[in-house]
Amino acid sequence: MKVQYTLVFNRKKDLAAKGKSLVQIQAYLEGGRRYFSTKLYLTQKEWDSKKATCKDPYLAKALRDRVSEFEQFEVEFRALNKRFSLSDFDFFLNPSKKQVPISFTQFFKKQLQKESHLKKGTLVNQENTLKKLIEFQHNIAFEDLDYCFLQDFEIFLRNEKKLKTNTIEKYHRQLRKYINLAIKQDLLPIEKNPYRLFKLSKEETDTLFLLPEERDKIEQLNFDSTPEEKDQLEMARDMFLFACYTGLRFSDCYNMKNSSISKTNQGLLLKYKAQKTEKIGYKPLYLLFDGKPQKIILKYYSGSSEKRVFKGMTNTKVNKCLKVIAKLARIPKKLYFKASRDTFGTSLYMLSGDDKLVQKQLQHTKREQTDKYVHLVEQIQHEGLQKIFKPCQ
Repeated sequence: MKVQYTLVFNRKKDLAAKGKSLVQIQAYLEGGRRYFSTKLYLTQKEWDSKKATCKDPYLAKALRDRVSEFEQFEVEFRALNKRFSLSDFDFFLNPSKKQVPISFTQFFKKQLQKESHLKKGTLVNQENTLKKLIEFQHNIAFEDLDYCFLQDFEIFLRNEKKLKTNTIEKYHRQLRKYINLAIKQDLLPIEKNPYRLFKLSKEETDTLFLLPEERDKIEQLNFDSTPEEKDQLEMARDMFLFACYTGLRFSDCYNMKNSSISKTNQGLLLKYKAQKTEKIGYKPLYLLFDGKPQKIILKYYSGSSEKRVFKGMTNTKVNKCLKVIAKLARIPKKLYFKASRDTFGTSLYMLSGDDKLVQKQLQHTKREQTDKYVHLVEQIQHEGLQKIFKPCQ
């Protein structure tokens, strides 16, 4: 679509000194507008409002010639770049500026460098989103960002990368963030936001948790493998069980340092700042689940050093080990680290029956986040009763 040019007189409705006001060139393209000064000031009598031009034929021709310059620049720019946006007029107004319009891919890369303040997990998610976008299309122009682009990107993630619905939804949220940033920086008209009509979809996931007897099987495992594999499996198992007994997220287990643990008269106490919520938490390791988390930590604890307790155990590595551990323990579940936090929630509610205690220990802001553990325990109890008693006929 070509730019539509119109001469506008006294746009701000404020006649300047001596009753004169500025004539501007309005450039309209796909819902966006820009105004450029002609440096010509006229009185109301000198302006022909019906023809939207100057009554003086000489000045009228000068205005037409100026508009023609804009039109000619647009034609030449499109021929070189195969695209055009209102922001490209900056190259016309400033000829010394190199005519290399930035693409959305380039914008994403540059903006990502400014996001160093973000948490590591969030930053990794955004970096992965950029990688997936480049895999899908090496260089993405702003004009490419439409509803069809989002559809095709989702098909690419689902069919070629074999990703699930909720993972795809995460990539969409990161992409949407950078599109909104481009809009704020006037690189894309707000009317062109492809997410105005594109709806994100997310599936509810089943909560995976271990029953006490399943947890005991993992705890009692002896690993018969090479020393290196044995050490990895053992640390992955201990890290997972520690989270089962404390409710810590992976990010908090991963970042936990020896200096976060202090000795008291009763035993070890963990003080930490949650990576996700930035809330301060306290865990009496000597008290929880008969001191089992303290027993685990004592295997790795090395005083007040700044070294991580579970050093070298990335999320990917731990989850890979957990698949082996589940098989060795003969647990027919696809085990992953998140199951540890859900195991803690259900186990604590089974023992206490106190939903508020569970909510506080898991640092849940909303009560609804804790409700799922209440429902799970009720379901377990109901299934247990069904095995003992027969329903009345």
